[in-house]
Parts: sequence; C-alpha cells; structure tokens
Amino acid sequence: MEDTRMAVVREPQRDIPVIADVDVCVIGGGPGGLPAAIAAARQGASTMLVEMQGFLGGMATSGQVGPILAITANRSTEPTVAGLLAELCDRLAAIGQGKPYEECLQARCAPFGVEGLKIVADRMVNDAGVRTLFHAFFAESVVEDGRMTHAIIESKSGRQAIRAKVFVDGTGDADVASRAGAECTLGRPADGLPMAMGSEFILGGTEALTPEIRQTLVEKTRAAAEAGEVNVYGIGLGGHGSTMDPGHASINCTRAGGNCADVEDLTRAEFATRETTWKLLDLWRSVPGAEGLHLVATPAHVGIRESRQLVGLHRITGQDVVEGRKYDDSIARCSYWIDIHCPRGLGVPAGVHLCRKKCPRTDCYMLTDYPNQVPDELYPPEGDWFDIPYRALVPQTIDGLLVSGRCISADYQAMGAMRVIGPCMAIGEAAGIAAATAAEANVQPRDVDVETLRGKLTDAGALV
Repeated sequence: MEDTRMAVVREPQRDIPVIADVDVCVIGGGPGGLPAAIAAARQGASTMLVEMQGFLGGMATSGQVGPILAITANRSTEPTVAGLLAELCDRLAAIGQGKPYEECLQARCAPFGVEGLKIVADRMVNDAGVRTLFHAFFAESVVEDGRMTHAIIESKSGRQAIRAKVFVDGTGDADVASRAGAECTLGRPADGLPMAMGSEFILGGTEALTPEIRQTLVEKTRAAAEAGEVNVYGIGLGGHGSTMDPGHASINCTRAGGNCADVEDLTRAEFATRETTWKLLDLWRSVPGAEGLHLVATPAHVGIRESRQLVGLHRITGQDVVEGRKYDDSIARCSYWIDIHCPRGLGVPAGVHLCRKKCPRTDCYMLTDYPNQVPDELYPPEGDWFDIPYRALVPQTIDGLLVSGRCISADYQAMGAMRVIGPCMAIGEAAGIAAATAAEANVQPRDVDVETLRGKLTDAGALV
C-alpha cells in the first residue's frame, strides 16, 4: 500500500465569490466574538458574524461551560465586567434562564441555562443588525501588503469570501491570526503543551440525592480515580453552572491531555471525555438511592482551555496577574487567577489539578527541570484585578485584524487567568468597538485613538 503520510494534492486555482463587503467581520461567535459583533453593530458598523455551529455562545453553549466567572474583583463583589455581560445576565433572568446582574455580582459568578443563552444571543445579534452565518467554517485569511483583506469560509454553499475593513478573530484559537501569518505561540515554553481539555455534562435526577448519598458518590469516584478507572481532576457533583433546571447539575470533572489545535488530539479528547462521562454515570447509578441519575446532555464540543496565543504589541504576563498591574490603554479588567489545568492531562490518581509549585507530583519534569516556568503565587491582590491593555489585541505586523477572547497576546500563565468567560466577553466588547472605530475612521486598528476607544466603552457601560 502506498505511504500517503507525505503525499500532497495541488488544489486547482479558482475564483472565489465574495458574498459580503462589510466594515467589520467577526469570525467565531463565542465569548470573544459574540460581544464583538454586537458592539461593532451598535456603533453603526455593517457587521458580519461567522460561526461554525448552528448557534452562538462558543464554549458556553457548545461546551456547556458555566457559570460565567471573573465578573468581580478578587474575593470581592466589586464588578470588573459590566456592559454587554450585564445586559446578557438581565435578559437571561427575564426568561428564567439566569439571574439578574446585581444578584450575579453578589454570587461573584453568573449561572445560566445553555438553551436560554442560545436564544438570548440570537436575539441580541438580530436586534443589533448583525448579519450572521451559521454552519460556516473559517478556512483561510487573505493578506495583501501586510493587511488582511478577506476571510475565506467553507459551508454547504461552497467556498466563499468575505471582504471587510477590519476582521476580529473570535475563534478562541487564533485561527484567523495564525492563517494570516501573525506570530503565535502554543502552550508553555518547556514542552509546548497547552492546558488539558475536558467536558462539562448535565446530570439529571440530583434532587433525590441526600447528603449521605452524595458523600458515597464522592467516595466511589475518588476510589475509581485512584484505581485508574476514570481520569478526572475533581470529584464533586457540580451545581447550577450551565443549567438552571431543578434537579439538574452541570458536572465539570473530566480530563484529557492533548493539543486542541490538532484535529487528531481533539478527536481523541472527544472519545475520552465522553467515555469517562458514561463510566461515571454507571458508577454513580450503582449506589442505592442514586439509580435515578441520568444524563441530560453532553457537550457538542469538548471543552477547550488553551491553544494558540497571539504575539501582539504587548504581552500580558503572569506577573501582571499577581501584581494587579494597571495600564493606560486598558480596555478590560480581569480578576481571575492563574488556573493552569495540568497540561500532561494528569488528574486525581496523581493528586494533580494545577500546574504550580505546590503540585504533589514532585517528580514532574516541570518541577525538576523547569521550576522557573511553574507559578507559585496565583491570585491578583485581594479586592483587585489586572488590566487588559488594548495593545494585547493588536498583531505586531498584520493590519486589518484584531484578536479577541482567550487567544490575545499573553504568556501561558496569564492566559490561565484571562481565559474564562467574563473577561473574554469584556475583551470582545472592546474589540468590537475598536474595529468599528477603525473602520469608521478608515485607519488600521493599531492607529485607533485609545482614549476615544475607552470613552466609547465607558459610554456603553463597560469597565475599563
């Protein structure tokens, strides 16, 4: 049989129809892209949003990842994210799929129902006048003279192109920036590994569980993990994170190592986390009194924490996090901590959750060979946050492009803090307003007047 590992096929040259010519095109409708599209359109920019799923929300919906974290200062109820997030919370609460923003501040997180978030996101983009394309996959960036001019997409309609004055990469994985030739990094310097993947599933029938039964379930889970039967990093039974339904809980405990920018690793992670979910369900239902537990939903997409990071005009670092550093060009705040899920994919059997100096796996090569790359301090100062500077959204060399969400310019430690949904939404809102501002002024994103941008963000209710 012919060895095809190094074989190539030359794609015939062809003309690709341009289906839109807009001010702003946002690729990806997750926490970094959804608010970018809404914010840009509300600024008056003609805006197109391209999403590979049949719904918006990204990891919040396709991954069922909830609740929305890092919306207040560290160990405080002082808000750090407002603007579109506040509106989203209130609109979710209005249909019984979330809690009012002010209540979320007191709880320091925002729970939601996945289906509720889907319909609220639909309504918000439609109300803003965003032209949305579902089931459309980003394929390639077209760059001319150092400026991105078109995005190539693939869908049931075939290969098509979109022209825009400014593009926003809301993929979470820097897919657009990487394809445009912008410099990116992947994983930590020592071994190139990004954080472990996982899945959050919805469990039903929890209303029948007594405290005693819950404790038994926890003990059986720990025993199974220590025996190597399941790979988990947590052994709790969750709560109302990405579900608001009585008797339901969102469970976030599965773990799978791998590179989520590699389709083979993504596939293995989907198999592994789904298998772990069913093993846990079978284990739990074997406990007397827990027979009624049932699986309500598994995610459409394995949970991603980290992949590529832009190398932008400024790079946020772990030191920024723990010192609570502030910047004159701040466009968002982040209060989360350096939460690096073991990139090797280790879990409870090894007593491992985070990559940090206090990891119990003292023989790990990160501690023996690369201790200077392992964080010790993890949290911003109490009652404080660190700033996200606008420069971290701007590629060093590619014009016509901004990057939003978890894949902005940050080292792997800072990324462990700013990857969660709350700050990603704040970054997205800023990216959208910046893109619209650049398009209106006919300037490149790097030349946007930051004080003007910050003023527009404040007028929109965002916190800078």
